[in-house]
Amino acid sequence: MRPFNANQESPGHVWFMRIASLAAIFAVLAAIGFFLRRGDTLYAIFMLAAVPVVAGLLAWTWTGSLFTSLEWAKRYVQGAEGAHRHEWYSFKSQRVRVFLDDARQPWFPVIEIAFILDIKVEKNTFRHYGSDQYGIPDSASEPCLSETGLRRLIKYSTHPDAGALHNWLEREVLRMLRNRRERQV
Repeated sequence: MRPFNANQESPGHVWFMRIASLAAIFAVLAAIGFFLRRGDTLYAIFMLAAVPVVAGLLAWTWTGSLFTSLEWAKRYVQGAEGAHRHEWYSFKSQRVRVFLDDARQPWFPVIEIAFILDIKVEKNTFRHYGSDQYGIPDSASEPCLSETGLRRLIKYSTHPDAGALHNWLEREVLRMLRNRRERQV
């Protein structure tokens, strides 16, 4: 568990913590005033000394555990696992990661495609594929198929979902990537 660090969090978290701290200061001042008005100076002094220490410890542990787990979840969902960035797409409730190389061309992990098409991946399964169709791109850490490699695999596949996978590739993945590329240009 690491403590809250404002430099690593988004501006929304920083402002939330500032507002919460300001509200806590007003609450402590109001409580001290209440105890002083009742004549309990001992409780007021105790509160003046203990509450900021306890509040600081609670804020440190609470924000450390909460925001750390949320940041991990955000990175995982966005696809930033280590140095390998990828995007997630869903084909018939099966997640498929798409890695983009330096030329912004998509690469699909062999493990996930083989699971969908029920292919047993062995050492010689992709021996006739060229390096532009099968390999480990810089953006991934595992064997992947390029767009042309995936099209070739789908073309010769006898699996009943091969046609649906082709449509998914065209309509969801490649269309989304093309639209994003056009918006960036």
